[in-house]
Amino acid sequence: MRIPVRLWCCLFVMSVLAACQPVTTPAPSVDEPSELPLNIAADARAYRIVPEKSQVLVLVYRAGTMARLGHNHVISSGALTGNVWLADPLTETTFRLQLPVGSLKVDDADLRAELGPDFSAPVDAAAIEGTYSNMLSEQQLDAVNWPEITLECRSVTRSGAQWLVSVDITTRGSVRQIEVPVQLEVAADELRMAGEFSVLQTELGLQPFSVMLGALKVRDQLDIRFRLVAQKSIAAPGDR
Repeated sequence: MRIPVRLWCCLFVMSVLAACQPVTTPAPSVDEPSELPLNIAADARAYRIVPEKSQVLVLVYRAGTMARLGHNHVISSGALTGNVWLADPLTETTFRLQLPVGSLKVDDADLRAELGPDFSAPVDAAAIEGTYSNMLSEQQLDAVNWPEITLECRSVTRSGAQWLVSVDITTRGSVRQIEVPVQLEVAADELRMAGEFSVLQTELGLQPFSVMLGALKVRDQLDIRFRLVAQKSIAAPGDR
Protein backbone atom coordinates (compact mmCIF):
# COMPACT_ATOMS: atom_id res chain seq x y z
CA MET A 1 0.00 0.00 0.00
CA ARG A 2 1.40 3.40 -0.96
CA ILE A 3 1.33 5.90 1.88
CA PRO A 4 0.36 9.45 0.83
CA VAL A 5 3.29 11.88 1.11
CA ARG A 6 1.42 14.16 3.55
CA LEU A 7 0.66 11.24 5.90
CA TRP A 8 4.23 10.01 5.73
CA CYS A 9 5.53 13.49 6.65
CA CYS A 10 3.16 13.64 9.63
CA LEU A 11 4.33 10.23 10.87
CA PHE A 12 7.94 11.28 10.50
CA VAL A 13 7.49 14.52 12.44
CA MET A 14 5.63 12.67 15.22
CA SER A 15 8.46 10.16 15.54
CA VAL A 16 11.11 12.89 15.77
CA LEU A 17 9.11 14.77 18.42
CA ALA A 18 8.64 11.57 20.37
CA ALA A 19 12.39 10.94 20.32
CA CYS A 20 12.95 14.21 22.16
CA GLN A 21 10.75 13.22 25.11
CA PRO A 22 12.36 11.80 28.26
CA VAL A 23 11.91 8.10 28.75
CA THR A 24 10.55 6.69 31.99
CA THR A 25 12.91 4.10 33.42
CA PRO A 26 12.43 1.63 36.24
CA ALA A 27 14.53 2.37 39.31
CA PRO A 28 17.60 0.12 39.34
CA SER A 29 18.53 -1.87 42.39
CA VAL A 30 20.88 0.28 44.43
CA ASP A 31 23.93 -0.99 46.26
CA GLU A 32 25.38 1.50 48.71
CA PRO A 33 28.76 2.83 47.50
CA SER A 34 31.59 1.67 49.71
CA GLU A 35 32.96 4.31 52.07
CA LEU A 36 35.94 2.16 53.06
CA PRO A 37 39.38 3.56 52.17
CA LEU A 38 41.27 1.99 49.31
CA ASN A 39 43.92 -0.59 50.14
CA ILE A 40 46.94 1.48 49.16
CA ALA A 41 50.35 -0.20 49.32
CA ALA A 42 52.73 1.53 51.74
CA ASP A 43 55.39 2.10 49.06
CA ALA A 44 52.96 3.03 46.23
CA ARG A 45 53.84 6.07 44.11
CA ALA A 46 51.01 8.59 43.74
CA TYR A 47 50.02 9.94 40.33
CA ARG A 48 47.36 12.54 39.69
CA ILE A 49 45.20 12.45 36.54
CA VAL A 50 45.80 15.38 34.16
CA PRO A 51 42.31 16.16 32.77
CA GLU A 52 43.49 18.29 29.83
CA LYS A 53 45.67 15.41 28.58
CA SER A 54 43.05 12.72 29.14
CA GLN A 55 39.92 11.76 27.22
CA VAL A 56 36.96 9.44 27.64
CA LEU A 57 34.74 8.57 24.66
CA VAL A 58 31.41 6.73 24.78
CA LEU A 59 30.07 5.56 21.41
CA VAL A 60 26.28 5.22 21.33
CA TYR A 61 24.61 3.44 18.42
CA ARG A 62 21.06 3.60 17.08
CA ALA A 63 19.02 0.41 16.75
CA GLY A 64 15.56 -0.88 15.83
CA THR A 65 13.71 -1.39 12.56
CA MET A 66 13.55 2.39 12.02
CA ALA A 67 17.13 3.08 13.11
CA ARG A 68 17.73 5.10 9.93
CA LEU A 69 15.65 7.90 11.46
CA GLY A 70 18.05 8.28 14.39
CA HIS A 71 21.75 9.04 14.84
CA ASN A 72 24.80 7.41 16.32
CA HIS A 73 26.25 9.67 19.01
CA VAL A 74 29.69 10.41 20.46
CA ILE A 75 29.71 11.31 24.15
CA SER A 76 33.04 12.71 25.35
CA SER A 77 34.71 14.26 28.37
CA GLY A 78 38.10 15.77 29.11
CA ALA A 79 37.35 16.41 32.80
CA LEU A 80 38.21 13.11 34.50
CA THR A 81 40.07 13.65 37.80
CA GLY A 82 41.50 11.46 40.53
CA ASN A 83 44.57 9.58 41.73
CA VAL A 84 46.39 6.40 40.81
CA TRP A 85 48.69 4.71 43.33
CA LEU A 86 51.24 2.69 41.36
CA ALA A 87 52.69 -0.21 43.33
CA ASP A 88 55.37 -2.83 42.86
CA PRO A 89 54.15 -5.40 42.02
CA LEU A 90 51.62 -3.77 39.68
CA THR A 91 48.93 -6.14 40.95
CA GLU A 92 48.81 -4.00 44.12
CA THR A 93 48.11 -0.80 42.15
CA THR A 94 44.83 0.97 42.90
CA PHE A 95 42.97 4.16 41.96
CA ARG A 96 39.97 6.34 42.61
CA LEU A 97 38.60 8.47 39.72
CA GLN A 98 35.73 10.92 39.34
CA LEU A 99 33.93 11.96 36.15
CA PRO A 100 31.64 15.02 36.45
CA VAL A 101 28.40 14.17 34.65
CA GLY A 102 27.99 17.80 33.59
CA SER A 103 31.29 17.62 31.68
CA LEU A 104 29.89 15.14 29.16
CA LYS A 105 29.71 16.62 25.67
CA VAL A 106 27.49 15.32 22.86
CA ASP A 107 28.64 15.00 19.24
CA ASP A 108 31.76 17.14 19.05
CA ALA A 109 32.14 17.77 15.30
CA ASP A 110 35.88 17.06 15.23
CA LEU A 111 35.47 13.76 17.06
CA ARG A 112 32.67 12.66 14.73
CA ALA A 113 34.92 13.38 11.75
CA GLU A 114 37.73 11.29 13.28
CA LEU A 115 35.52 8.28 14.00
CA GLY A 116 34.65 7.47 10.41
CA PRO A 117 31.53 6.43 8.45
CA ASP A 118 29.39 5.40 11.43
CA PHE A 119 29.47 9.01 12.60
CA SER A 120 29.69 10.88 9.30
CA ALA A 121 26.01 11.92 9.21
CA PRO A 122 25.54 15.52 10.40
CA VAL A 123 23.63 16.08 13.63
CA ASP A 124 21.82 19.39 14.03
CA ALA A 125 21.90 21.54 17.15
CA ALA A 126 18.35 20.60 18.19
CA ALA A 127 19.15 16.87 18.13
CA ILE A 128 22.35 17.44 20.13
CA GLU A 129 20.54 19.50 22.75
CA GLY A 130 17.74 16.93 23.01
CA THR A 131 20.23 14.09 23.49
CA TYR A 132 22.19 16.06 26.11
CA SER A 133 19.08 17.01 28.09
CA ASN A 134 17.75 13.46 28.09
CA MET A 135 21.15 12.06 29.12
CA LEU A 136 21.32 14.29 32.22
CA SER A 137 17.63 14.00 33.07
CA GLU A 138 16.24 12.47 36.26
CA GLN A 139 15.23 9.37 34.29
CA GLN A 140 18.78 8.77 33.04
CA LEU A 141 22.03 9.92 34.75
CA ASP A 142 20.12 12.24 37.11
CA ALA A 143 22.88 14.86 37.15
CA VAL A 144 21.17 17.04 39.77
CA ASN A 145 21.22 14.33 42.45
CA TRP A 146 24.24 12.37 41.23
CA PRO A 147 26.71 14.87 39.69
CA GLU A 148 29.61 12.40 39.49
CA ILE A 149 30.36 8.97 38.09
CA THR A 150 33.03 7.36 40.27
CA LEU A 151 35.41 4.52 39.51
CA GLU A 152 37.36 2.60 42.13
CA CYS A 153 39.83 -0.20 41.57
CA ARG A 154 39.07 -3.61 43.10
CA SER A 155 41.96 -5.61 41.61
CA VAL A 156 44.61 -5.66 38.88
CA THR A 157 45.70 -8.86 37.14
CA ARG A 158 47.94 -9.66 34.19
CA SER A 159 46.13 -10.63 30.97
CA GLY A 160 48.55 -11.40 28.15
CA ALA A 161 50.25 -8.21 26.95
CA GLN A 162 47.94 -5.98 28.96
CA TRP A 163 46.34 -5.67 32.38
CA LEU A 164 42.80 -6.55 33.40
CA VAL A 165 41.37 -4.15 35.95
CA SER A 166 38.27 -4.90 37.99
CA VAL A 167 36.45 -1.61 38.61
CA ASP A 168 33.52 -0.57 40.79
CA ILE A 169 31.62 2.04 38.77
CA THR A 170 28.96 4.10 40.55
CA THR A 171 26.18 5.73 38.54
CA ARG A 172 23.07 7.21 40.17
CA GLY A 173 24.25 5.80 43.50
CA SER A 174 24.21 2.26 42.11
CA VAL A 175 27.45 0.28 42.11
CA ARG A 176 28.32 -2.21 39.39
CA GLN A 177 31.52 -4.17 38.85
CA ILE A 178 33.06 -4.25 35.37
CA GLU A 179 36.26 -5.67 33.88
CA VAL A 180 38.42 -3.26 31.87
CA PRO A 181 41.50 -4.21 29.77
CA VAL A 182 44.22 -1.58 30.14
CA GLN A 183 47.48 -0.88 28.32
CA LEU A 184 49.92 0.72 30.73
CA GLU A 185 53.06 2.80 30.13
CA VAL A 186 55.17 4.03 33.02
CA ALA A 187 57.81 6.74 32.70
CA ALA A 188 59.79 8.53 35.42
CA ASP A 189 57.14 11.11 36.24
CA GLU A 190 54.22 10.11 34.02
CA LEU A 191 51.75 7.27 33.78
CA ARG A 192 49.75 6.55 30.63
CA MET A 193 46.73 4.25 30.44
CA ALA A 194 44.60 3.43 27.42
CA GLY A 195 42.03 0.89 26.38
CA GLU A 196 38.57 0.17 25.08
CA PHE A 197 35.74 -2.03 26.24
CA SER A 198 31.99 -2.47 25.99
CA VAL A 199 29.37 -2.37 28.71
CA LEU A 200 25.58 -2.63 28.71
CA GLN A 201 23.56 0.35 29.87
CA THR A 202 21.33 -2.04 31.78
CA GLU A 203 24.41 -3.33 33.63
CA LEU A 204 24.93 0.24 34.88
CA GLY A 205 21.33 0.58 36.04
CA LEU A 206 20.31 2.67 33.01
CA GLN A 207 17.50 2.01 30.56
CA PRO A 208 18.31 2.45 26.84
CA PHE A 209 16.24 5.17 25.14
CA SER A 210 13.36 3.78 23.05
CA VAL A 211 10.31 5.15 21.21
CA MET A 212 7.67 3.81 18.82
CA LEU A 213 7.48 0.48 20.68
CA GLY A 214 11.19 -0.08 20.12
CA ALA A 215 11.19 0.63 16.39
CA LEU A 216 13.64 3.46 17.10
CA LYS A 217 15.94 3.01 20.07
CA VAL A 218 19.45 3.22 21.40
CA ARG A 219 21.47 0.01 21.46
CA ASP A 220 22.01 -1.33 24.98
CA GLN A 221 25.74 -1.83 24.41
CA LEU A 222 28.01 1.18 24.86
CA ASP A 223 31.53 1.13 23.39
CA ILE A 224 33.97 3.05 25.59
CA ARG A 225 37.46 4.24 24.69
CA PHE A 226 39.80 6.04 27.06
CA ARG A 227 43.21 7.66 27.10
CA LEU A 228 44.44 8.80 30.51
CA VAL A 229 47.60 10.63 31.52
CA ALA A 230 48.67 10.97 35.15
CA GLN A 231 51.66 12.83 36.56
CA LYS A 232 53.63 11.92 39.65
CA SER A 233 52.44 13.84 42.67
CA ILE A 234 53.03 14.10 46.39
CA ALA A 235 49.47 13.06 47.26
CA ALA A 236 49.32 11.14 50.50
CA PRO A 237 47.69 7.68 50.64
CA GLY A 238 43.91 8.08 50.83
CA ASP A 239 43.84 11.53 49.22
CA ARG A 240 40.94 12.05 46.82
